[in-house]
Amino acid sequence: MKFFLKLIYLLIPPILFKIFKRKTYQYKFKFKTYREAKKVSRIYFDQNSIKKFFGPQDVQVTGRFNLVALLTLSLNKKYIQILDYGGGANPVYSYIENSTNIKTFTSVIETKAFNKIMKKKVPSKYKKFIKYYNSIADLRERHFDIVCFNSSIQYVEEYKNVIKNLIKYNPRYFLITRTNFHMGKKNYVVLETGISGSLHPYIIFSFSNLVNFMKEKKYKLVFSNKYNVNIYKHKTIDSNTFFHKDLIFKKI
Repeated sequence: MKFFLKLIYLLIPPILFKIFKRKTYQYKFKFKTYREAKKVSRIYFDQNSIKKFFGPQDVQVTGRFNLVALLTLSLNKKYIQILDYGGGANPVYSYIENSTNIKTFTSVIETKAFNKIMKKKVPSKYKKFIKYYNSIADLRERHFDIVCFNSSIQYVEEYKNVIKNLIKYNPRYFLITRTNFHMGKKNYVVLETGISGSLHPYIIFSFSNLVNFMKEKKYKLVFSNKYNVNIYKHKTIDSNTFFHKDLIFKKI
């Protein structure tokens, strides 16, 4: 059977495969609110996300993870407090220590189900520096120097309220990485299909809306890049307008 499949592949011009290849989309549908999207979503707990804790020796500091390390260096402080919202099993602590040898005090907010397992997987030598919390209300710290959303804010339903609550901790910087934007005036709320077995709400942000919101809260955009233009597709929205950005906002 494999022989005949190979033979067919050799005989048929590659252009025909491209013509008849089924298109795949990372995003589907469009909703007025995040709540509407949740009603038709299928969210499951990804077992792969809790297999291992990734310490400094397990990560590579490339791309967007360079930013948090450089921000940490710029603070020139002995004790640095960082909030990593949605940091998962590879918190920013690991990337910072890997590239700078600075040991930060990092608080990670994740789901209760995730934390129940991950807290047991963090090696004892890191437990002084890395703490997992279920919500902002559970935090013990009174101040953070940096608040990070490393490709996570797009999954946060009440992201504005979350940012407002985190501003109370008086961070100098907000770091938002690998997040999908467009240049329109309103956010798109869609369903993401990229994870097998899951169909979950996802926000494609209006760039101007988010920048203006942060400006209202006295945080100025001081860094912005742009990449992955028209890479991730939506079934009905023109994906030419989509792109990823890494953003740094600094307290005014």
